[in-house]
Amino acid sequence: MSLTDEGHYGPKQLHMLEVIWGRGYLSPGGSDEIDQIIGEFDLSNKKVLDIGCGCGGAVFHMLEKHSVAEAIGFDLETLVIDEANKIALEKNLLDRASFKCVKPGQLEVEDESFEVIFSKEAFIHIPDKVELLKDIHRALKPNGYLAVGDWMRNDDSIPSHQMKEYIEAEGLDYHMCSLEKYREILENSGFKVISMSDRNQWYLEKVKKEVADIEGPLWSKVVDAIGVEEGKYALNIWKKLLGVVEKGEHRPGNFRAIKI
Repeated sequence: MSLTDEGHYGPKQLHMLEVIWGRGYLSPGGSDEIDQIIGEFDLSNKKVLDIGCGCGGAVFHMLEKHSVAEAIGFDLETLVIDEANKIALEKNLLDRASFKCVKPGQLEVEDESFEVIFSKEAFIHIPDKVELLKDIHRALKPNGYLAVGDWMRNDDSIPSHQMKEYIEAEGLDYHMCSLEKYREILENSGFKVISMSDRNQWYLEKVKKEVADIEGPLWSKVVDAIGVEEGKYALNIWKKLLGVVEKGEHRPGNFRAIKI
């Protein structure tokens, strides 16, 4: 039984990721990486949509640290939306934060309804990047800001056997493309690209530490969260991840763009 047998983010997966990345986060880097993705853009008093919000970590950070007026989070997974709403209640942020479980497909929002759209490590699950970015362009107000971090490939060739093994071990639907492919799609969708950042070197050092932590000081917490056998399974996935990050085939990247 794998960590993803109960959906992309079942209870075991959430417990494991909370141990490694902290409560509210389903991807690495925490608030520092969220700020890295956002860049210097002033979010104060803006209305923000977070696509693939998970348990709400980015939404809460933008509300608490960037003075966002209102933030809405969309995700496909009921469990993570329930957790996000629970944390919002604890933080007394339900007046400015809302979370919705949505179906795959077009964004359920009005045209030109957001000043900022944010996403972190969620686009990887969406096969059609062209339609996705056209839809985001529709949902943004004129001069609206798009800030995204995603899991990417070094190029757009067929994945290597090592990469396929890692994806199979994860048990997730990984629809990955290169940073340059994103540039092409953005420009063809009516965006002006502000920046594109390869984050492979940053994550290489981070994933090395994550593997060491899982094997060492975090092991007892991992076992408490998901059990010994599942812990060993998760550690094996992390080691496969380290392998494809080391060879550079799997590399996180960030991009920012303005609707024109």
